[in-house]
Amino acid sequence: MKLNLLPTSVSKAGAAKGMWFVAGGVALLGILGMVGLTVMGQQQLSSAKADAESKMALAANAKATADHAEAQIAEATVIDRNQKLSEAMINHNSKYVDLYAKVLSHVPAYYRLDSISATPTSESSTTVTLNGYIQSFRQYADLSIALWKIPSATAVTRAGYQLNNAAVPALTEADQTGLPIRPGQAPYSTDPLERMNQMIENAAAEPRGYLDEGNFGSAEATARGAMPGYNQVTMTVVLTDDIRTPDPRATIAAGGGAAGAAAPPNGFGAPPGGAAATRGGR
Repeated sequence: MKLNLLPTSVSKAGAAKGMWFVAGGVALLGILGMVGLTVMGQQQLSSAKADAESKMALAANAKATADHAEAQIAEATVIDRNQKLSEAMINHNSKYVDLYAKVLSHVPAYYRLDSISATPTSESSTTVTLNGYIQSFRQYADLSIALWKIPSATAVTRAGYQLNNAAVPALTEADQTGLPIRPGQAPYSTDPLERMNQMIENAAAEPRGYLDEGNFGSAEATARGAMPGYNQVTMTVVLTDDIRTPDPRATIAAGGGAAGAAAPPNGFGAPPGGAAATRGGR
């Protein structure tokens, strides 16, 4: 039987020395790893700096190319803006004519037109005003319907007709028949003889012969007005057509001069002189 006669302190001291060797080895490995990571990081940093310097050169070349392209675009902008302005001015020459032709194609023959004018109010709205003469209230109603048939019409208003048709007055104690009379005439009597005399008086009061109204019968070449029994009416039609006049000064100023940014012609002004068409009565 073998007895362990070594003291406890001797065995613990040996174990402590072994732990010191292990700790030293771990520390040495940590230092070596830190040094390795530092060297790798420095290498990666140097590589990234070299890559960035090479790309900076490419970026400088790209910026120089872009600056040159912008300079070329700025020069072409002036030509492009002027060309579009010229095209807009040429196309505008026929806008009023085309608009009037479209409106007049829907004007009925019984509306004796005296004048027509157009005023642009926005890029999608134009107001056309027509002045002319009609004979009856039926024509007054039908004329509005005819103008509503214009494809781009959004509103139609009318004014000027004076109603002169015969209508049945309110019944009174003296007049229980209610015969139609015109505005301003006295109600007819219920007595047949008196009513006949009233009708004779009203007929005698009607205008006849040469009345010298509306310049009809005049030898001078003047515009003809309303004939007897006719009314002058004004029709206003709102269309979605754009007939604004190009404004060269505003268009060029919007581009900022020769070196300014490009912009299509978007300056429009009021209609030029002669935008309203006028013709004598027929």
